[in-house]
Amino acid sequence: MVKNKDLNNKLILLSYENLINPSNKMKLKSTGIKTLVLLLLLTIYSCGDKPETLYINGKIYTMDGSNSVAEAIAIRQGKILEVGSTKEITEKYSSDDVFDLKGAVVLPGFIDSEGSIIEFSKNLNYINLSYAKSLDEIKSLILEKARNTYEGEWIGGYGWNELNIPEEELVQMDKKFLDKIAPNYSVYLVNANLNTVLVNSRLMRTLGINKDTPAPAGGEIEKYSNGELTGVFYDEAVNLIRDNIPGLLKNEMQTQVEKGVKEIVKYGITEVHDKTLGKEGLEIFKALIDSNRFPLRVYAIISGEDSSMVDTYFNKGIETGYKDKLTVRAVSMDYDGLFEIQDAAMTEDYLADPKRKVPYVTEEDIERVYTRAIDKKFQFYIKAVGDRAVSSSLNVMDKVLKKTNAKDQRTVIEYCEFVTPKDLNKISELSLIPSVRPDVTMYDLQIVPQLINSEYGVKTGLWNSLLRSAGKITTGSDFPFHQINPFLQIYYLTTRQLTDTVLTSIPNPDQKISLLDAVKSYTIWPAYASFEENTKGSIEKGKFADFIVISKDIFNSDPKAMLETKVLRTVVNGRVAYDNIFDPEKL
Repeated sequence: MVKNKDLNNKLILLSYENLINPSNKMKLKSTGIKTLVLLLLLTIYSCGDKPETLYINGKIYTMDGSNSVAEAIAIRQGKILEVGSTKEITEKYSSDDVFDLKGAVVLPGFIDSEGSIIEFSKNLNYINLSYAKSLDEIKSLILEKARNTYEGEWIGGYGWNELNIPEEELVQMDKKFLDKIAPNYSVYLVNANLNTVLVNSRLMRTLGINKDTPAPAGGEIEKYSNGELTGVFYDEAVNLIRDNIPGLLKNEMQTQVEKGVKEIVKYGITEVHDKTLGKEGLEIFKALIDSNRFPLRVYAIISGEDSSMVDTYFNKGIETGYKDKLTVRAVSMDYDGLFEIQDAAMTEDYLADPKRKVPYVTEEDIERVYTRAIDKKFQFYIKAVGDRAVSSSLNVMDKVLKKTNAKDQRTVIEYCEFVTPKDLNKISELSLIPSVRPDVTMYDLQIVPQLINSEYGVKTGLWNSLLRSAGKITTGSDFPFHQINPFLQIYYLTTRQLTDTVLTSIPNPDQKISLLDAVKSYTIWPAYASFEENTKGSIEKGKFADFIVISKDIFNSDPKAMLETKVLRTVVNGRVAYDNIFDPEKL
């Protein structure tokens, strides 16, 4: 079978010349010989383009320019050879591997616009407490972990949320609670906002922390009325625990990352935009890619505050498509931080101290890095949460873009959680791409009145307005610090409701977006945001065969169905990266 198309053409030409060359004493007078030539031509071409895999009888939401729905996909060498009806594809192509979807729904692979693969991989050793609704659930998770952990070792948990646990139970979360469950382990539980950690007595003894240990500036070590430690550490005091958690060696980290990416694709995620990578992380990724142990694509965004990495890559230049898995062509800066810990730069003061947030970086810092990025053809990301952060960032970007006259720079403004109408117009004028965090916003919508002027609610999470202003938005989960599940994020975007409570007075109910736009914010739009819309983000001929098979038709179901939707199969580069024992009969 001939695989090279140029070679195919030469063979076809040679065959044709041999048949019509007078020296061969063959005259093309009969229809039979002409038919033979045609059959030979078709045979060689069909062999050259024979797909490795066919997916047929599905409901395939392509997310192409027409939002068309197809039935079948032909895959060859990791790319989509053709998309169409089952009849069209099966009549045109044959394959030794034909997968009958039996009506199952297919979507393009999800692209998460913010996640930390390294941190997610580390957290696989920890207990995920993000879904815990009570102390009993937390207790059960710790006991289950302890059964598979040697005595004396550390047990870590992360992600517990104060809003999910009844208030009368929250007051019982102290060292006594943990001491009863796992006295022979060093236990620490970090909350979802990373500003509170609960530990047991053994861990404090291990670290030499006692009632005489001073709290660091900006932190608190909670005590009982008798002066003894409760085991709860707040804000900067969290670092007393975090900085002493046992780390992994480099070879152990590589194994852990391999496990991590295998978990990530289970959520239907085929690419992650990762802004937490340093030199060692990139080396680990490349080593795993080289050994074919990395079933995920990564768009790496280097930190603008890491001067060494910035200088290295600005001198080296952008790196695109390392073995079709890794691209490094963006730099980011954080203007401010999370609203719930009063780290967002707001125009008005917070109700409690500290009332004003000092930005992480200066406007001069942003201007300097942004200008260098444009000069070196690097994309620029800016994290701006508060309305003051958004306004200041936009002013700097306006100045830089006018100075450089940059074209098609696709600058991304992340979070933009509190936005004014004036700044919405500016985002449109500068052709910026907003990247939103639905999980974070839904939490903040509930606490605005507790932290700042309640009128701020009308500025919060203006997803629909951002979409209308920019023409597109992207969505990130910020995993593992928030919930990774794309269907949960899409649910928030399309309902603007919590999963277990109906909010009747939530601000801006008109700011939810359509399901089609929400899915695009996880597929074709983030592909565009990373200059990759011609190779991924939709199921179209010539693009990478990155797609997922899911358990429900979310476009024809109640919104709550999204919370029950499972990923049955994840395909990356035409290869099955995850298979949840696919059984269409159970759909």
